[in-house]
Amino acid sequence: MAQLGDLTGNLPTFKESRMVTNGFCLWLAWKGDINPALQQTLSDYGGMRVREQRNQALWFFFSEDVFLALARLEIWARLNPIPVFIEIFPAKLLLGLKLEVTLSFDTRLANQTAIIPEEFEAWLHPKAVEGAKRVPGLDFKDVEKLRGLPDVGWKALQADPRLPYQSSMGWFLVLKPLGNPLDKEFQVGWRAFFQEIEYILKRLKLNYILHDFFLMFPLQNLRQLRTWCRDYLTMVPRVKEAGENAYWPCVQAIVDRKGLNFNNELAKKVPLDWDMLMPDFPYMSYRNAFLMGTGYRINDVRFKVDSGSIDDWCNVALSDQQAEEGGAIVIELSKRLVAGEEHACFYCGLRGHKVTECPSRDLEEMRPGAWAEIAKLDFDGINAGFRDMDAFLAKYDSQVEGITELLQTNVPSGHLAQAVFEINLPVQHRMMTLMWRSHGKDYPVGLRSLDPQEPGPLYDALDNLYNGEVIACDRIASQLAMKGPRDFRPRTLQGFSAVEKGDLPRAQGYWREAEGMSASPLHQSYHIYLQARALEMQGRYQQANTMYKRVITLSPKWLSAIYRQGVCLVKLGFAEQAMGFFENLINQDPNMFNRTLIDPELERGHFHLLGALHRLWNETEAKAKEERQNLEQLRTEVAKWFSDDHEFARQTYADITNLNELMERKNYVPYHRMMKGRANLAKDLQSKVEEESKKLKNNFSYFMDRLKEIRREAAWFPFPRVLVEFNREFNFCAKNVNWALKQHFQVADAFRRGQELFDKISETIERLESRLKTLKVVRDSTLFLLIMGKTFFWLELGGLLLALIVVPLAMWWGQKQGYPWATSVLLSQKWEIQKGMIAILSIVSLAVAVLRSALVFDKKKQKLFERYGGE
Repeated sequence: MAQLGDLTGNLPTFKESRMVTNGFCLWLAWKGDINPALQQTLSDYGGMRVREQRNQALWFFFSEDVFLALARLEIWARLNPIPVFIEIFPAKLLLGLKLEVTLSFDTRLANQTAIIPEEFEAWLHPKAVEGAKRVPGLDFKDVEKLRGLPDVGWKALQADPRLPYQSSMGWFLVLKPLGNPLDKEFQVGWRAFFQEIEYILKRLKLNYILHDFFLMFPLQNLRQLRTWCRDYLTMVPRVKEAGENAYWPCVQAIVDRKGLNFNNELAKKVPLDWDMLMPDFPYMSYRNAFLMGTGYRINDVRFKVDSGSIDDWCNVALSDQQAEEGGAIVIELSKRLVAGEEHACFYCGLRGHKVTECPSRDLEEMRPGAWAEIAKLDFDGINAGFRDMDAFLAKYDSQVEGITELLQTNVPSGHLAQAVFEINLPVQHRMMTLMWRSHGKDYPVGLRSLDPQEPGPLYDALDNLYNGEVIACDRIASQLAMKGPRDFRPRTLQGFSAVEKGDLPRAQGYWREAEGMSASPLHQSYHIYLQARALEMQGRYQQANTMYKRVITLSPKWLSAIYRQGVCLVKLGFAEQAMGFFENLINQDPNMFNRTLIDPELERGHFHLLGALHRLWNETEAKAKEERQNLEQLRTEVAKWFSDDHEFARQTYADITNLNELMERKNYVPYHRMMKGRANLAKDLQSKVEEESKKLKNNFSYFMDRLKEIRREAAWFPFPRVLVEFNREFNFCAKNVNWALKQHFQVADAFRRGQELFDKISETIERLESRLKTLKVVRDSTLFLLIMGKTFFWLELGGLLLALIVVPLAMWWGQKQGYPWATSVLLSQKWEIQKGMIAILSIVSLAVAVLRSALVFDKKKQKLFERYGGE
């Protein structure tokens, strides 16, 4: 016995349905092993298997082909009896936000049970019979009520075996190679790639038309559709690996053949903008994509704002191909931001508004901080921000009004909107006014030196442009151009005026004139950038690429010009080749990773880029985890070289903590910053060790010189027994300084010991030098007294001798000459005179000794030190 509730009970439930479509549900139950041909028939006629258990399955059909399949099975079962029970009833297929599939049908049918018969039986719900009656050759008869089935008036189907009952399904495939057919690369690449395609066509025996570089051919049945998609999607990566000349990017669309004819005009009747298609992946409706069965992955596309029909466009890829390629980052841009029916805006690239209404016109200053805010979000946060953006924009009647309000908010969705508008900053009005005021030569340094904005006719014309008065703007700009034939600013403004009119070739001409009038490389590169953007918006991507290269020649640091080259390649369909530009940019500025993730203009290569960025992200994530371990090793390494209270160690520990916190945000920018920071810390550690090692060497050499001086000065201290403690400390310093001078300090233990000894020796030497001052005073005082004493002694001795000789001689000479004083005064007071002379001579000798000692002290001291080896 089979129970339908066992199948429906496992179906997912969700509050909000993304798509709803009517169709028919087929409940299939069998005994034993089911014949594979039965399920293959259901699949070939457009059946979508929703659930299956051991002996029952639930299928959904979008069209009345279910009755054709049932007729074929009923006729076949007459010749090959099989114990199968089939029940068909109306149902709705509901798709969730993530394309989850569930069914909705009459609640009376939910809990029914069926006894599996011994032969084939097919029952139709009365409402299903109404649709089946439109199929010729089918007849219906009443059946008896069975236990377990609701009494709704079931009918049994009988088919006329004389009719073929061919499926009404069929498709046309239109394939277009990308690029300029006049380019040699296109001719070589397309010719080689077409040979690979032609091999599949011949194998499938498909007739094709090749007209105006469109390849068109019919796909008669679902089996051909599945085979073509699998063969093509398998062939593309194989050909890419074979070499550059073997692959050429192509876009393709698969459309239902109803209402179309297989002729040269088929491509013009396909309701698609070919410039919006992503190469390599077949585009088809969701209805057809679900018929592809297992093995395929359905990818959403953002062609319309309000898309909720099963007939909307999507593309398919092999489900196992993504796993082999390493997966892809899941980033879903806001559909209300990206989709639109207008031409891509010159200023921002969005399609939801006219160029004259672009929200960028209201922006005045650059907002580089928006990228810092995006770097704080992980991938889930970015997706949540885009979902919030979608909900926010849904509240407004126009995209312009919603985005203008969103740009003023300080929430993730607002930051994402700000970042999207920063991508094309160089071609927006706010950059024009910055260039007018700039007098620098290089980008971006030249934008930091700005003249003040002074009101005048030029800004009056700009106000007219903002207000939509293009004619008034042109009139003022033309007058200013005539007054200042070498002033590039009026020509720049006239170019933007032409953009507002939709005349991009004319705008390009004005900017070419302004380029010739520009005196600095900055202004020249700016106007070349504008010309390149005009070419890009006209679809002349190769010429635009050449112009962007000229920008880089004049302003090598203008990374946006390199980025635009990658964007042009993506728009051409060469997303994988563009990754070379993007990876180079990401290495220079990690914010370019997030720019590539959220840029709406990369829609054509979004899937390829997400896959390529996923590989880059995986590599970065693996390196970041390794670097995080290296951070902890670095912490340990720092602890080996420096003490915890060392200023460098404290700062490094704080930096390591900050870098570890960056890993908490799953975003390329903080991961890249963490890795770069770890490398910088390692370099800083190495540099600090080398610097400190040199300082230690120099300091210990200086300590040695100071010790030599201390030893030289202390060697002449006259009381060596007093120097026991002094000598002990001196020997400690000398021993360790000699050890330090023999080290290279490139070993952590030696370096750490050297630092510890440095502080101890420094304190000890200061203490020795302090004590040495006292010793020097005592030593110098003693030496001074000795020198003075010696001088005084000899002077005093000479004076005494002189006194003993002079007084008697004076008396003798006075008597001989007959002077009375010689006999009276000298003779009577000779001892008093002797005493007085001795006193005077002693005083004079002492004064002379002191004076002479002071004059010759340094000379005598130096001579004694040199003579007796004071060194």
